[in-house]
Amino acid sequence: MLGSLKPMTGTFAALAFLGAWGGYGLVLSGEWRPTVDALASGLGFAITSIEIRGLSEADSTEISDRIDAARTGSLAMLDAEQARQRIAEIPWVADVTVKKLYPNRVVVDLTERLPFALWQDDGRVKVVDRSGAVMADVIQTRHAGLPLVVGAGANARVQEAVALMNAAPSLRPKIRAAVLVAERRWNLMTVDGIEILLPEEDPQGALARVADLQQSKKLLERDLVAVDLRVSDRLFVRLSDAAAEIRREQMRVKSGAKKKGADT
Repeated sequence: MLGSLKPMTGTFAALAFLGAWGGYGLVLSGEWRPTVDALASGLGFAITSIEIRGLSEADSTEISDRIDAARTGSLAMLDAEQARQRIAEIPWVADVTVKKLYPNRVVVDLTERLPFALWQDDGRVKVVDRSGAVMADVIQTRHAGLPLVVGAGANARVQEAVALMNAAPSLRPKIRAAVLVAERRWNLMTVDGIEILLPEEDPQGALARVADLQQSKKLLERDLVAVDLRVSDRLFVRLSDAAAEIRREQMRVKSGAKKKGADT
């Protein structure tokens, strides 16, 4: 009996040695991860479900790609922290957690950054959040109604710009964009192409004057190019070329009529 056990003991020892040596070889060659991954998948731990919660702006395909379940097929070999870090790099993502739920589920909980405005600089338009951080440089149809701010550095002051555009509610439908000038003060552009030049100090007060004149005189419905309020207690308007020519002709007619009356 004891004699028969000796050959079996020797066989087990040989197998253990070969298995250990094979495992050591896999470690040295870097091939152990695919082997363990395949083994874990075969034991029922293959990833079969990726649940993404809180998704509205980000691309679900991009999130799934960053989990990289195609390369890491088993839940056991998935590095949840690495997957979380890769997903956190997506511009739309404010916060994210990645959880492994055995035997075969991955759950991703997202908090997305919300689009706040469009920022145009050097001819390019981008979506930014409330902090001014760029979220995307591709404008979707759903972003068309966002406020537009223009100019170098305007994204960093986007909340200020939007508050200014909303400061006179009666004018808001007429305002197309806020333009930061020399990173010091704002001009507003109307949908009809009139430029409202605001002072550096108390631009809201100056805009309130425009709102009063719009209500009483229909100022922004005239043939104007610009309304200049940069000088305190003064308001200057610049007529369009056509309106200016009509104005000059009227002045010539008026001047001629006065001269004719004086001669008679």
